[in-house]
Amino acid sequence: MRIRRSLQAAALIAAAVVLGLLTVQGSYALWNATTSTTPGTVSSASFDVKMTATPNSQTTTNMTLANGTSANLAITPTGTFLPGDSAYGGVVVTNNTNAGGSFNTVITATKETVTSTGDGSLALNVTVNAKRGTSAADCSTTTGYTVLGVSGLVSPTVPKGGSTVLCFQVTLNSNPPASVKGQAVNISLTLTARQCGVPGDC
Repeated sequence: MRIRRSLQAAALIAAAVVLGLLTVQGSYALWNATTSTTPGTVSSASFDVKMTATPNSQTTTNMTLANGTSANLAITPTGTFLPGDSAYGGVVVTNNTNAGGSFNTVITATKETVTSTGDGSLALNVTVNAKRGTSAADCSTTTGYTVLGVSGLVSPTVPKGGSTVLCFQVTLNSNPPASVKGQAVNISLTLTARQCGVPGDC
């Protein structure tokens, strides 16, 4: 008997900053693998990836909701969003799968999409940088951030029961036009969890 396994996980993260909104979007990656097994009992595994917002760690959700849709996670960054200043936030991603054997994952944050209210000038004056952290506290430090390029930010391999931290820095231009006053900015990023060990992945 041949069994085809299909696993997927994704997430939407939202963040708010003073003078605007920081929103991070997530999506799922699909893995397929085929293996042979002898007749017997076949049980399914749960591919759960938990997301915890930082610094507001009380906000937690699985990437996939019970109805199979992507989850939304609110992040409230630290910092005052004034000209030339930055706000900081991030997400702790945990591999909570109960699948048997080695089941490692890699998490990727894609390049942001920035929009704003009003004439849209605030979006043009905001930059987003990212970095990998080893703990949630790393997201509050101001060093180590780089531009979130087209290829996004890729985590190290995350084993079952392990976690990785992705940190984001939102910076307002030091000399924005007066028109940005009172505008809200939305910054969306997609988080994707991929299973390692399937041919062609990780």
